[in-house]
Amino acid sequence: MTNRKMRVDLGRSAVRVRAGTFNEAERTVEVIWSTGAKVKRYDWGKDGWYMEELSMDPKAIRLGRFQNGMSFLDTHEGWSMASRLGAVVRGSVRIEDGEASATVKLSRNALGEQIFQDLKDEIPVPISVGYRVHKYEKSTGEEGQMPTYRAIDWEPMELSAVPIPADAGAHSRSEPQEAYEVEIVTRGAVENEPKVEENFPMKKRDAAKTFNGTQLDALALGAGLTRQDNESDDQLRERLIKVYDAEDEAASRAAADAERETRAAEDARRDEEQRRAAVGNTAPLTTADVQKIVDEARRAETARVTEIRSLGKRAGLEQTVVDTAVDGGTTVDAFRAAMFDKLVERQGRAQTFPHVETGGMDAQETTRKLVANAIMHRNGMVENLEPGANQWRNMSPVEIARDLLMANGMSGRGDNLEILRRALQSTTDFPIILGDVANQRLLAGYQGYLNTFGLIASRNIVPDLKEVTVLELGNAPDLEDITESGEYTRGTAKESKEGFTIGHYGKVFGLTEAILINDKLGAFMKLIEGWGHKAAKLEGDITWGVIIKNKKLKDNVDLFHANHKNLVPGTALSVANLEVARLKFREQTDIDDELIDIEPKYLFTGTAYEMTAQRITTGAFNATQVADITPQAIRSLVPVYEPRINKLSAKAWFLFADQVSTMGRGLQYALLSGHETPRREQRVGFDYDGIEFRIDHYFGAGLTDYRFGVKNPGD
Repeated sequence: MTNRKMRVDLGRSAVRVRAGTFNEAERTVEVIWSTGAKVKRYDWGKDGWYMEELSMDPKAIRLGRFQNGMSFLDTHEGWSMASRLGAVVRGSVRIEDGEASATVKLSRNALGEQIFQDLKDEIPVPISVGYRVHKYEKSTGEEGQMPTYRAIDWEPMELSAVPIPADAGAHSRSEPQEAYEVEIVTRGAVENEPKVEENFPMKKRDAAKTFNGTQLDALALGAGLTRQDNESDDQLRERLIKVYDAEDEAASRAAADAERETRAAEDARRDEEQRRAAVGNTAPLTTADVQKIVDEARRAETARVTEIRSLGKRAGLEQTVVDTAVDGGTTVDAFRAAMFDKLVERQGRAQTFPHVETGGMDAQETTRKLVANAIMHRNGMVENLEPGANQWRNMSPVEIARDLLMANGMSGRGDNLEILRRALQSTTDFPIILGDVANQRLLAGYQGYLNTFGLIASRNIVPDLKEVTVLELGNAPDLEDITESGEYTRGTAKESKEGFTIGHYGKVFGLTEAILINDKLGAFMKLIEGWGHKAAKLEGDITWGVIIKNKKLKDNVDLFHANHKNLVPGTALSVANLEVARLKFREQTDIDDELIDIEPKYLFTGTAYEMTAQRITTGAFNATQVADITPQAIRSLVPVYEPRINKLSAKAWFLFADQVSTMGRGLQYALLSGHETPRREQRVGFDYDGIEFRIDHYFGAGLTDYRFGVKNPGD
């Protein structure tokens, strides 16, 4: 038996959630945190590759942390209480039949609630256990096989929820970052087993410069490289060191990013405390407050860094320029301005080539616009192909996704399904472009539908979903002579008793991977255009529904009723009957019982009298006597055909005043501020193969007065 020491890093191992153990009421779930399964790792001190096995003998595992309620963390971060998602329930640890399990209870903080909701929705939650080995027992493998290092003294340190399941093999690709020494006991040592020399290279670069032959092959394999045909040791060594350079640069950048996020979070917390103190709020920040501040600061910092690096890459700027902006806290707007100056300077030094006018947009926005235009032109949605869009004009959705991936420095390899999923779930503009196309087709469908109610109904933009009301006016417009006493008389203005509310309407539908792979995007976008058309039609149905259904006002009298002096007996459409209906307008009075000057402008008909209305208002003939002359007041009416009138009667007809004459009273419709047109939201489906689109629209219609129209139910 021989002893030696080896430098290793903290171990990571995937944890499995035991199916059917989630308890919503108790906020607990059972996890299997180890089965002792062998994993492949690398010994930087001697043997190269080896298999690590964790002993499941309870005597080999230091369970103190577990038994005392070990923390459940966010991505192995233990720097603050804000990273704590919960804890292991004390006394819940069990080791049976080669499996180690425990029960985890989730916190009620923001991150804990996210994990709780994912478990409730049956969304897989990747979990990893971090552990430290104190002693290995080494057994030499047979010829051609790796040795096995069995952990006979090891200690679980923490459990973590992670974005990607742990891969123990990933730790072998570079020298340990959190290295420590562990004792190795070798049983049944071979007589001629090599001795460990004191000056054996411990650093990866030293190892790459020293190793030759099979040792170098094993080292390169740990970095994901294999020796090519006829490749010498020096050539493989050169490639290996380049990989180490890239890994070190990425690790350094990741560490710097993490440090910046931490500083930004701390600065944001301190700023909030100072802001509160400035207004006399001395209450300490709660854990929830701190968590919210930290999360928002980190998201903002990540977005800043990501956008700056993306802009720099697209513009071809030197990496030092980008790194300086990132490290110096430069805002995206300031970087974009500096980037523009660099490009202008570069253009002044270089030969001029044909270019596309971006109209003030950055390169990323220009690309989005051109690709969206190419997609719509290819599918017959637009007639004009923008300059610069031709390179994407003949590409299928999969080819565009591959092109965008490669433009962002990501792999364009794989089958069509892999390409699509990578493009949809990465930082490329592919899902944004699809959303832009969807939005343009939605608005095209919405704006392409012609509604007639806009001629007679008043438009309102409201800030909330409360009841919409207007003012009723009496004789306030009449200005009167002011006597020597300087006394003014008061007109009447009061809030109308009438009102209405707006409703929320929506629909969810999906753009599947199959539609994209089969290049059926054009058909899908026509479907979206149809939903825009339906949103506009819904507005017409709602508004005209008020008229057709003869909605009651708050006096409990129908809109069109004899009491309101706006209903005439059913007769055919003729000049004489139009005169009778017009007279009803002249009989209307305001809330002070004074006659109002209002006259009809539109003649609305259904199918039966569409042509009759046009003949009456536009037909020319020679009258033989005065009684046969059509009055100008009738000839000036604007005939409008509205098919929804047929729901009442094909022979029904109406006279309506315009909004100017009614001063905004009568038929009303309302839209929510910021949502004046249908809005589109989207997400890449988690349980849906593709993108889910949601259309939302806020709209309402109602009455605030009855003095805007006259109804004739027809003969």
